[in-house]
Amino acid sequence: MTVTITGIGLIGGSMALGLKEKGFADTVIGVDNNETHCSKALELGLVDKILPLDEAIQQSDLIILAVPVNAAEQLLPAILDKIDKQVVMDVGSTKEGILQKVIDHPKRSQWVATHPMWGTEYSGPEAAVKNAFADKATVICNREENAPEALALVEKAYKTLGMHLVYMNAKDHDVHVAYVSHISHITSFALANTVLEKEREEDA
Repeated sequence: MTVTITGIGLIGGSMALGLKEKGFADTVIGVDNNETHCSKALELGLVDKILPLDEAIQQSDLIILAVPVNAAEQLLPAILDKIDKQVVMDVGSTKEGILQKVIDHPKRSQWVATHPMWGTEYSGPEAAVKNAFADKATVICNREENAPEALALVEKAYKTLGMHLVYMNAKDHDVHVAYVSHISHITSFALANTVLEKEREEDA
C-alpha cells in the first residue's frame, strides 16, 4: 500500500508515522510546497520520499489531503481530475465548502470527507506525534456518497490508527464544529474576565 500525504505538518506527519509504523502503508510519499518541511520529514523518517504531486498521485493507492481547508478546496478538484482508481481523503475541519467544489465531479465517490478530532497548538513535521490518534474520534461525512471500496479503505486506515468512527452529514458536522469552537472561545473569554476581576479585587 502506497500512501501520499499532501501537507507534512502536525496532522499529516502524525498520520504518516502511524500508518507506516502499524503496517498499513508500505511506502509513504510526502508532498509539500515548503522545502524545509520536506527535508525535515525525510530526516525524521515521516516519509520515504518526496515527490511532486502529479508523480505522487500516479504511484499511490491512497492520497491524504492534510492541508488547510482553503488549500484543500483548491487542490481536491485537480487531484480528482488526475486519479484513476486511487482513493482520496481530506482531514479538514469544515466540510460543506469543499463538498460544493466537487459535488458534480465524476470521481466524487472516490473522495472520502473526514475530520480526525485531534490536534495541538504546534505545527510542522517536528510536531508529529506517535500514536496521536489512538482512542480519538474521527468524523466521516456523507458516506452514502462514497464508493464502497473507497469508504472501506479509509475506514481501515483510521481503525489502524486506533480511532473511533463517527458518521455524520456535512451540514451537521459543520454546525457541531462551529458550536464547539464558539464554546471554547466563550470559555476562554470568561476565564480571562474572571482572572481580571480577581486581580482588581486584590489591587483594591
